[in-house]
Amino acid sequence: ELELSGNVGSVIIGEDNLVIGELLSGNYLMNLTPYASQILQNVSLIPSMKSLVNYEQSVYHGEFFIPLRGNIPLVWYNETLFHELNLTPPQNWSQLIQVAQVIKDKTGVSPIMFQGHGGASTYTELYQWMVQAGGNPFLFNDSGDVLAFQYLYNLSSYFTPGYVHGYWGSYKGLLSGEYYMIDYQWPYIYSTMAGEGVNMSHIGFYPGPVGPVNGDHLVGGDVLAIPKGATDVPALIDFARFLLSPQVQREFIIYISWPAVNQEAYNNLPSNISSLYRAEEEAMSNVFFREPVPWITVWGQIADKVFDTIIVDHAPYSEIPSILSQANQEMYSYLVQNYNSTVAQQYEQGVFGPLYG
Repeated sequence: ELELSGNVGSVIIGEDNLVIGELLSGNYLMNLTPYASQILQNVSLIPSMKSLVNYEQSVYHGEFFIPLRGNIPLVWYNETLFHELNLTPPQNWSQLIQVAQVIKDKTGVSPIMFQGHGGASTYTELYQWMVQAGGNPFLFNDSGDVLAFQYLYNLSSYFTPGYVHGYWGSYKGLLSGEYYMIDYQWPYIYSTMAGEGVNMSHIGFYPGPVGPVNGDHLVGGDVLAIPKGATDVPALIDFARFLLSPQVQREFIIYISWPAVNQEAYNNLPSNISSLYRAEEEAMSNVFFREPVPWITVWGQIADKVFDTIIVDHAPYSEIPSILSQANQEMYSYLVQNYNSTVAQQYEQGVFGPLYG
């Protein structure tokens, strides 16, 4: 809207790396290539963010966004209960079902919170599960995608009833006994809980159980971009450099629990923060990005419907493959109608998959 108005002004934006593709495809962003070396001068990007920049250069033939902060989901659990039941955090999907069964048998509580309320948090969650099963989530119906939904169908027997309201901020029931594990959640809940006076020694966190094919983690976070037609560009460049400085990036970690993109920000962190960073660093050792296709919101809407049909409404287990094939066909038809048959064919051939550095 800013760019279309013709009156952008002195504006720099922070945008979710998931939807930056929509702005790029709309041709709304300034090409920052002439300024990139200036912005990133003295900034040592962490490896996953170097990969994002390299991808951007190879696909868009320029730099239209600069990494601002990372984000990586972790599994959170009630450490006190795990000690009481002599349980260790599950290291793979089979162990996750086993641990969930033990907790339910011992406490009577369905122990797992899932981000099931719909919207971006649910389909972001699903994307990672499907990748860990070896799937290309955009396709919906390859063998890995089917495997992931079959597994989640079985795991949902251990979802806390409130999972249909779960989103990327759910943590309140972790200590109250409403549930005892959050399957994946962003690290900012650490600083939120600590700020509310929660005794964090009761809270455990780790990268989470490894899927049948991999334990890769989805990288979220925000990138910086400047709309076309912005004024005072030198001042905006200076502000971007300030946001990427070790001092500001360090405060992202300490006060908001955001993974920094500047490696220097991690030097000599307080010990309590270091434990969180170590878990984030471990998770970030095997990462992927969602390709920022301009139609990702439509994919997400279809993914939400699939989740409701299979998990919430508990369609017959035998129908899972056909439900996913219908979703694939719906996405394919949308691409034919709103893009062209070439894009649709590329889609069907799996061109738009998770991005690895």
